[in-house]
Amino acid sequence: MPPRDRSSIRYEQFVKPRRKRWPGLMAALLLLLLVAGVAAYIVLGNESAAHAPPPALSNAGGPVEGEAYQWKAVAIGGGGFITGLSQDGSGKTFVIRSDVYGGYIWDAKADRWKQLITAAAMPEQDRVQDGIAQGVYEIAVAPSRPERIYMAVKGQVYRTDDAGKRWVLASAQPPFPLKWDANGEYRLQGAFIAVDPANPDLVLLGTPYDGLWRSDDAGGRWARVGSLPLGLDRDPQAGLQAPGPMIWFEQPLGGKATGRIFAFASGRGMYVSGDSGRTFAPLPSRTAHPLSLRRGTFDRRGVFFGVDDQTKSIWAYDKGAWRDITATAGLGPKIYSAIAANPRAEQIVVFDHGGAGYQSSDGGTSWTSISHNVKAGAKDPPWLRVADEVYFPTADIRFDAKIPNRLWVAAGMGVFHADMPPGSSVAQWESHSRGIEELVANDVIQPPGQSPAFAAWDFGIHVKDDLNAYSTTYGPKERVLIAAQQLDWTPSDPRFMVTNASDTRTACCWQDGNAVMAGTSQDGGRSWRKFYALPTPAGTKADDPWRMSFGTIAVSAGEKKNIVWAPAFNRQPFVTNDGGASWKAVSLPGALGDTPGSFKEFYYQRKTLTADKGKGGVFYLYHSGETPNEGLAGLWRSHDGGESWQKQYEGEIAPQSNFAAKLRSVPGREGHLFFTNGHASSGDTVLRRSTDKGATWTKIVNVDRVDDIAFGKAAPGASYPALYVSGRVGGVYGIWRSLDNAANWQRLVDFPAGSLDQVTVMAADPDVFGRVYLGYKGSGWIWGEPAPCKPAPMSSLATVQCSKVGG
Repeated sequence: MPPRDRSSIRYEQFVKPRRKRWPGLMAALLLLLLVAGVAAYIVLGNESAAHAPPPALSNAGGPVEGEAYQWKAVAIGGGGFITGLSQDGSGKTFVIRSDVYGGYIWDAKADRWKQLITAAAMPEQDRVQDGIAQGVYEIAVAPSRPERIYMAVKGQVYRTDDAGKRWVLASAQPPFPLKWDANGEYRLQGAFIAVDPANPDLVLLGTPYDGLWRSDDAGGRWARVGSLPLGLDRDPQAGLQAPGPMIWFEQPLGGKATGRIFAFASGRGMYVSGDSGRTFAPLPSRTAHPLSLRRGTFDRRGVFFGVDDQTKSIWAYDKGAWRDITATAGLGPKIYSAIAANPRAEQIVVFDHGGAGYQSSDGGTSWTSISHNVKAGAKDPPWLRVADEVYFPTADIRFDAKIPNRLWVAAGMGVFHADMPPGSSVAQWESHSRGIEELVANDVIQPPGQSPAFAAWDFGIHVKDDLNAYSTTYGPKERVLIAAQQLDWTPSDPRFMVTNASDTRTACCWQDGNAVMAGTSQDGGRSWRKFYALPTPAGTKADDPWRMSFGTIAVSAGEKKNIVWAPAFNRQPFVTNDGGASWKAVSLPGALGDTPGSFKEFYYQRKTLTADKGKGGVFYLYHSGETPNEGLAGLWRSHDGGESWQKQYEGEIAPQSNFAAKLRSVPGREGHLFFTNGHASSGDTVLRRSTDKGATWTKIVNVDRVDDIAFGKAAPGASYPALYVSGRVGGVYGIWRSLDNAANWQRLVDFPAGSLDQVTVMAADPDVFGRVYLGYKGSGWIWGEPAPCKPAPMSSLATVQCSKVGG
């Protein structure tokens, strides 16, 4: 799911100021741009050269004795919010946390970040399907023991004593697991874990619902610190809306810890402990004090500085009193989000949530502004250059423990650094994100003869000729932000693709006319043209930029101009027969009200509309029967290009199918369909199939908990496409392959490349035997294929895996 607070971002925050021009010239330019823009909708530009799928790793072309598979991340890079940084005092260990899946450690020898949450590293109980498909709530390196790291994820606290090679569950006893949300509203705050600078066994954990917890034996036992109150509710909606307590060990002049601990309870203020965190009392102050903080730090003189995003202030605590620096230093109110103190100089640096910076060299008395530029690092994904915007989403900053004056930032597209000696006026941010794969996968397709195309939240469509090379760009255009929810292709012209790409910031940023960039590509996803027009579903207004957006989309197997689109928000589906120049509403008999659709929330991982890949003009639409349209539940079929629809199957094909269900058509096989509800907690998760155009459905025995199914090149001598599933066969999870039309299954691997993330989408290569793609909830894509590699257990922190088929 995309980060929640992006809906509050304003369009003008992304727009760089322009110099004034002669008004007449501007008018002429605007006219030319308008004409050019209209032409772009109607006339296709130069198409890119033809391209082909990446070459196979194996020359076998089919299954062989002792067959092995290689598994590796598709190299796209970066993409999601890095929400926190931690480093030990020597600079030996550097770790980060992400909001959607896992945490990373910097491997200096490999010169890249490596994922910490892997099947090889985590305890046995986590090595299950979707074992830890979540972001990391907090991560912290023990200052005096660099190999020790504490990590809070999925309600538990884990500890490693060997820099991530092996994790143990440090919170094995009740009351754990506790409740928090690593992708919630307060994920950009912290620190929620703090380790004693002198004692690596003493650790404190702040949680939003259960308060502050303390362990003095490296997490073996935990005790609730009752003297620190819970934060106050910030929002009238149901439930507690507040961040957990944030914790800092005091570091006075000289940098040697005093043993005192500061802990901030939201809505109440700062508390202090003098007995190693066993008890806390309000921090004494002769002046008014902050009631909310987002981040904090001690400078080299022992003064505490904190940034307050609620009152839009910067605070300092020194000699028993708080002072509002924003008021005394003349800084304007801003949503300050990150603060760091240079350990080698008198320098405090502050950034607001959009990357505007300020620094002080006199303890906060006076401040100078810092502008910023952003570029992609020489070894980093080139497409990260799009971060060079006025708005640079900022979560956390810290000075490097080893490299003087180097400042690190946890940002909305990855990790960046800048060299910032005192007095700097510009932060020259350079990406340092290689190894991070944090895009949320929405879709992946590969038409015959073409390169695969990967569709993501926030950063669009990546077409990959080389699966090992980072993306240089993305489509439909390099816009911050644009999410491609689905892709489709047609057998009538494999180079033709369609997408329903839309901006997830549904409360902002429509002014450029590209809030919805749904449209078509004539060159395998290399370039895109928006639909000439968008329909106005019932209950919406023509001036609503998102009236037709997101959802599920399909193009006919026989005519590329024939497209059906079922948008999100349960809005009415529409069909076009002229490539999007005009649209006609799809009317299902018996539909009621203005929202007769079956795609409610825009973030659903749901693919319930498909064109028959073996028969032109045939479409299938699965409806899960939301109120008041319970009577529409079932499978609908159109044989005339989406003009009219008949119900083929009455009721739900599988229970709880109104969330992440997948309806898939088998290429080249008219009327052959597969269906999974994609819902782990459903009582019946068995994979279904139909060979009679959806009229009847049978269960595939022993195949359940299926995330998705894909169809690839048939094995030599086989007449049916190879089938691939992420799910359980005979109760055992893995990535499975069938070469005989689902009669028998081979397990290719248990957890591809060690991922414990959740598979959300699959595809397979129609030209290279055995190649399969897996898209994940928060860690991009992994691909696997037959390779001349030597199978071996995957080691912790490895980036490539070789598995034995059936092993």
